Amino acid sequence: MTTQRSQAITAIGFPAPRAPRDAGGAAITTAERLVALCEELERTDLRPGPVVDAAFGELVRLCCHPPAGCTGAVLERVAAHVDRLRGLSSAGEGLMEQYWADRIAGAADPAAELERFPYLGNYLDLVRLEIAALAAVGLDLPRRVVVLGSGPLPLTGLVLATRHGAEVLHVDRDPIALEAGTSVAGAVGARTGSLVADLSSATLSADLVDEIGRADLVLLGALVGADAAAKEAITTRLAAVAGPGTTLLVRTATGLRTLLYPEVHPADLPGLDVLLEVHPRTDVVNSVLVARAPR
Repeated sequence: MTTQRSQAITAIGFPAPRAPRDAGGAAITTAERLVALCEELERTDLRPGPVVDAAFGELVRLCCHPPAGCTGAVLERVAAHVDRLRGLSSAGEGLMEQYWADRIAGAADPAAELERFPYLGNYLDLVRLEIAALAAVGLDLPRRVVVLGSGPLPLTGLVLATRHGAEVLHVDRDPIALEAGTSVAGAVGARTGSLVADLSSATLSADLVDEIGRADLVLLGALVGADAAAKEAITTRLAAVAGPGTTLLVRTATGLRTLLYPEVHPADLPGLDVLLEVHPRTDVVNSVLVARAPR
């Protein structure tokens, strides 16, 4: 699996692949547009609406499908704006999820309203990718799943529960977000559980420890832990209480997608044995690490 940190390998006598001739110009144009979108979003309240939706839509498209050969140069040019972009993305995602959670829970036909959510297809594709990643390392479809950082619109857990028959527990540190997610689950007929827990705490609650110990799969959301160091601390605590058959999925990002979510490498998770690293090049934003606690 090739990652952004991989070194180019070239056979003797053959030149390394060339970047497109206009990669430099494309990098400048892309970086300038990313900064402009950042400034445009900062002038709004980030709540869903035509202007905000269009800006975030363009931001996601640029991060997922940048011009060929310019990712490294773009990241260098926007390095000073990474924290701003991630902060805006995190806040905007939370507001968007809350908005749609209220719409779905209050709709006359919640299932039909859920189908109108603009990023539903991305979540369906991401869960499909993660299930395929589990199968690739010889793991069965999980039956008991704990989703950490489920948020107000817990689509991952809803997909696993309603389309794959998993028993799902949603965990979030924000009781308001968790209540919204529970309302959505009830509205669309998904039987899921919920638990308030703060993973940044030095010790995990007894209830969460019990649930993790009995789970087949623990999924760590991309926004749980602000950076690689925070992810390491959280996953180390998770590994210490995971059962012998528990698999951990750690969502991460690569390339320009790291402007939206923190990047995590296998080396950043010393408490886990990383079995597989997957980086999609589709509209799916997140990468995924499949891992287990050392036996």
